This record gives sequence, structure tokens and C-alpha cells, in this order.
Amino acid sequence: MLFVLILISSVQCDTCGQNRNALGNWFQSHGSPNLLLEPIPGLVSIVTSNPYDDPNNPPVSPGGFCAMKWSNVTDETSGYKKYFLRNFPTEDAAKRSNYSITHKGHCGSCSTLQDLGVYMRQNLTTPVRKCGLKSSISFDSDKKLKECLLDLGFSEMCTSIWAYNVKNTKKKCFWTCMWSYARNEPFNKPDGSLNNCLQCDEDKSGPNFKYFSGRTRRNSGIPSSIKRPADQFYSMEHCYWYGRL
Repeated sequence: MLFVLILISSVQCDTCGQNRNALGNWFQSHGSPNLLLEPIPGLVSIVTSNPYDDPNNPPVSPGGFCAMKWSNVTDETSGYKKYFLRNFPTEDAAKRSNYSITHKGHCGSCSTLQDLGVYMRQNLTTPVRKCGLKSSISFDSDKKLKECLLDLGFSEMCTSIWAYNVKNTKKKCFWTCMWSYARNEPFNKPDGSLNNCLQCDEDKSGPNFKYFSGRTRRNSGIPSSIKRPADQFYSMEHCYWYGRL
């Protein structure tokens, strides 16, 4: 199996030749869920109940592509343009409607441009792991976990599924991951496969997270320090900002 390792640098193809931090910060500030216009896809919402409690989850993904389009309406407070998110069956269908693909797969809780910015500007594996560890030693662990994730810049919608994901991984993979942390294992084994902690997270938490979040780094063409099979990575550019970065 072919594995790819694409390390985050300041400028790469997914950033359309722009500085990663600058473009990520732009999307985060200009892509708030408050700027979304109706109709909003159904899964672009706060996940209010734990999807891991239902053994029938996740539902079958409809596939397709999540795309965005800027409107001519501006927010009175920020002066930023409002935008649409919409599901399309194909890339061509999105382009014919003058929409720009923002990630492969259906739109979900992390499909906003704010969350794109957070994904783009940093490698999230270590920061999210730290949020999980910090919350574990807190009296009000759920509150501290959400606060930590919000501090990373995530929208409240995206934070909701990330929090359920972290808690499920802690429940199902705790000792496997503690052993991995104690040994300071690299993300990938010598053969390119995931270390046991990441594989446990992928198996136990990944399916629900991918369905309800919509956006992942892989399906948004965003590089990571974790090697993944090449067929899991959707190569794309995020060239749909306006004005100056």
C-alpha cells in the first residue's frame, strides 16, 4: 500500500500559494457560522447527543462534495460577506452552480470556513490530545474539554463532535494510548501504518467523527504529520478568499 507523508509548511498547494498561517487566520475570522445563509445543510449544526451511544451510527454517508459560495450580503457588524454551504453529488455540479469545493464528502459540523482555517494553520493531533489530557485531570472535565477546543479556534458546532470524539477515544483506547504516550511513539510504525493509539482512535472513533464532522484534514487536502494511504487524501486548493489576507 502506498502511504503519503505531507508535512505542514508555510506554503503548499492546498493554500493556493499563500502563507498557511495568514490564509488560515483569514478563513477563521471570515468564516464564522454566524455568516452562513439559509438553506444550511442539515448536518451543519451542533451535535447535541453523543453519536457513540447509538450502535447503529454512523449512517451511510451520501458522499458527494461540500461546497461554498460567497453572497453579496454583508454582515452589518463585521462587514464580512455571508456565504452558503451546499452539498453536491459531483465536482462538476458544484462548479456549474458557481460554488467552490471546500472538502470532499457531505457537509457537517466542521464544514464552516472558520473550522477550515483552524485545520489549515496547525497540525491538530498534538493540541487536541493535550486538550483531552488536561480535561482528564479537571473536576469539570466536559466543560474544560470544550473550553480547550474552543480556544484552538473551532466553532461551537465543530467543538461538539470533537469533544464526543475525544471522550470516546479516551473510553475505548485509554490504556493503548497511555502506553503510546509513555513510550513517545512516532505517529507511524516503520511500515507506514498508524501506531496502536492512532489506529484505535481510527477504528473506534473515526467513523462517527467523519460522518458528523463532514470536514477532515484528509478530505480537505490539508497536510498532516501522520502518514496516510494515498487513496484517503483528496488533493485540492482553497483559493476562494476575497480582499487582502
